[in-house]
Amino acid sequence: MNLVLNTIGASVDNDMICSLIPNKKEVEIINTSDMKIAHCMGCNQCWLKTPGVCAIKDDYESILKKLVQADNLWLVSDTHFGFLNYKGKRVMDRIVPLLNMTVGFRDGWMRHELRYHALNIGLLYQGDADHAMMEDWCKRTAANIGGQSLGAIALPSTFDQPFNSKLSTLNSKLKHLVIINGSPRVEKFSNTDKIIRSFAKGMEEAGITWELHNLSNRNEWDAAREAFLTHERTLIAFPLYVECIPSLMLEFLETLPKERQHPGELSFLLHGGMDEGFEFRFCERVLQGLPSQFGCSYGGTLIRGGSFSIRTREPAIKAKIIAPFEKMGHLFAQNGNFLSPEVKKFAGPKQYPWLVRKMVSLLFLKKVNGEFEQFAKDWGCTRPLNYKPYSDK
Repeated sequence: MNLVLNTIGASVDNDMICSLIPNKKEVEIINTSDMKIAHCMGCNQCWLKTPGVCAIKDDYESILKKLVQADNLWLVSDTHFGFLNYKGKRVMDRIVPLLNMTVGFRDGWMRHELRYHALNIGLLYQGDADHAMMEDWCKRTAANIGGQSLGAIALPSTFDQPFNSKLSTLNSKLKHLVIINGSPRVEKFSNTDKIIRSFAKGMEEAGITWELHNLSNRNEWDAAREAFLTHERTLIAFPLYVECIPSLMLEFLETLPKERQHPGELSFLLHGGMDEGFEFRFCERVLQGLPSQFGCSYGGTLIRGGSFSIRTREPAIKAKIIAPFEKMGHLFAQNGNFLSPEVKKFAGPKQYPWLVRKMVSLLFLKKVNGEFEQFAKDWGCTRPLNYKPYSDK
């Protein structure tokens, strides 16, 4: 069955959608623009407290029930900044309950294990998208949920936008940094917040001042926009969500003015649960093109995996995980950007070699998955982590 999630609305009619889908057998189209769908909060309850069931009670649960019966998922989305707009990304971020918290190696890469069956992913898009980027996102997203890419297809009147970025940097010395926490998770439980504070400690030691704005609190959005426009350097820190930027952060970016009176530089700190640097490279490509959209130069992206354990491990191990960010904060204070060779090394290996993958599978992952199960019990979880709340096909 082909399940189509149309996030654009009535401007793209069902006949057009059906004409573009290669396999037209049994197509169900859902217009999500008429539904109440919130951003994923990153709370992890669907993995560790109520396995397979999202903590957000809105219209998305009806979509999840249909997804477990589908073979193919087609997303119909507008685009912005050369990528999905926040409405398209929002429905994709919420597919997380289809995966388990537990991890293993699949196709040579560390991935979350499937809760149900593999799901193929396709995309129908319109707007200023780069077609090669859309194709790559489909392949990577489908692989993470065990399926195949159905391809990215441009809707009529769509045009390709060259994905260029302005790579020049400011000449002035860094004195003050605006930091925006782009994580949807509230500050108290945010791994991003803990990383930011370690990073900022390194800057403070070098005499740099900083201010922090959290996008999880919409009351802070106006102040974040004002700080971005009135200061030279801004850093946005956030976790990887379904191969790219969280939909909440995309929504905020779409509210930023496209012009600024003074030169600016925009840098990023990107982290995620998996250790391999390859997991972050697609998102890094998207980030390279963002600053020029707002009249800024690109200050580089600091990448680091293995951050999920910040929340689940004991304090001593948490401190060890975030400690390296303090050193990078000190380096950023010196350079004013993430364009140094040390930043590239910080991301770690692109992929674990075969022998390392074997050793990690046999020794490390069993221990980690056991810790996830214990953490779930401490949270009051009464189901196995691979529990299937909705009937499989």
